[in-house]
Amino acid sequence: MTVSLERRNHPRIDLQGEANILLAGVVRNGTLMNLSPSGLQIECRHQLIEQLNQFKSNAGLFPDFELEFTLPSSDQSGKKIKSTCNVSYCRRQRQDSYHLGLNFVSLDERGEIEVAEYLNKLNEA
Repeated sequence: MTVSLERRNHPRIDLQGEANILLAGVVRNGTLMNLSPSGLQIECRHQLIEQLNQFKSNAGLFPDFELEFTLPSSDQSGKKIKSTCNVSYCRRQRQDSYHLGLNFVSLDERGEIEVAEYLNKLNEA
């Protein structure tokens, strides 16, 4: 019997690019690290974590926020995806570097299709 150590429902695909986070009218940037149908991981700076901390709930949860990122495409046009996300984890990597695991709270229908098609294409390769 083979036991998988993977605890995720969906495998993540490595992805590089920029993620723009809109929180309280301020846009912060992060770097995409990987993507799955249910969310993504980004690397960000301490300033974003400080801003997220200002809006934590009494229960200690980070707020939902708007996220925009671009999926690479073969024609170099890139497809912008807009979503609402929440933070599933926050891990400090270095003094000014954090990894955030983000879950999609809402992704419009076009965005869902684009993400699914992109992931399917990479899984087939």
